Amino acid sequence: MSSIKDVAEKANVSVKTVSRVLGGFEGVSEKTRLKVTKAMEELEFYPSAAAQALRGLEKGVVCLITENLTTTPDSFDIIAGIQHECEKHGKLLMIGETGGSAKSFSRLVDDFRRQRAEAIIFATVSHKEVKIKESFNKCPLILVNCYEKVLRHPTILPDDYLGAFKLTEQLINNGHKNIAYLTLFNDMSATPLRVKGFKDAHRNAGLTVDDALIREGVCINKDDEFAELPGVLKDIMSRLERPTAICCGNDKMAMRVFMLIRQMGYKIPETISIVGYDNYKLIAENLLPKLTTVSLPYFDMGQTAANIAINKELQSNIKTLEISGQLLLRDSHGSARR
Repeated sequence: MSSIKDVAEKANVSVKTVSRVLGGFEGVSEKTRLKVTKAMEELEFYPSAAAQALRGLEKGVVCLITENLTTTPDSFDIIAGIQHECEKHGKLLMIGETGGSAKSFSRLVDDFRRQRAEAIIFATVSHKEVKIKESFNKCPLILVNCYEKVLRHPTILPDDYLGAFKLTEQLINNGHKNIAYLTLFNDMSATPLRVKGFKDAHRNAGLTVDDALIREGVCINKDDEFAELPGVLKDIMSRLERPTAICCGNDKMAMRVFMLIRQMGYKIPETISIVGYDNYKLIAENLLPKLTTVSLPYFDMGQTAANIAINKELQSNIKTLEISGQLLLRDSHGSARR
């Protein structure tokens, strides 16, 4: 890499003159400034970010630590939202992945602090509890899609309760009174929130919730997490008062339910409505009929986190912000029929 000394020699000026040009100081003629600038371009010289920071000229660095968001298509919008906000404010975004390792997290925190990060954002693939051992008294930490039991840092979460409430309310407004809910794992943070939204939408409409229609739709099977769905569907669809609609824990589950429910002789949405959750577009927009679902507001969550990271006045107001996803009405749901 070219050094400031190389630039000085090529421009035939002193190192001090190059330094003054880099610092934007007065007292350098326009002719000399152009000579130095041309030399830097020809040598592909870029000033040290650390050196600029010491002179108070840093661009500003926001750092993002993730588990594996960059390789997770349905969560990547968190990064997109952060990047959008950083570009708008002229901030450099640096990203590091932990792969779920606490040791890697600590190393990245140290590395990013050496880069004089304005703030560090930690984002997870799914809504879950995390434990942060490090202190962040100088460089603030913003949590995205995750939370601590004790609120110590600004925290951005999806409003899973409201998403499930709106989705269930839509089905009820379409005349559905017997609605099955096939959940994700019960120990996931999102599941009890969505189940509560599902139940409250029923109560809000004066309907009784049939707990027998709330079933876990996934299983611990490394080869097929939906391996038990055929049995679950056979059970709930053989009831005397069978459901006229099925809410699925996510769009991937809904895709499997589409296939299984058709094998059982039902038509979507003519004889049964099926809805998902996540708005995984590759699935939701390509199923036939297209899938009614709720989006996870990942882009908005990323934007909000970056805005807090950039604006110091927002960092002192430590609280949890819940952002609601959008109810996307497509063709997989209809009016209740027998």
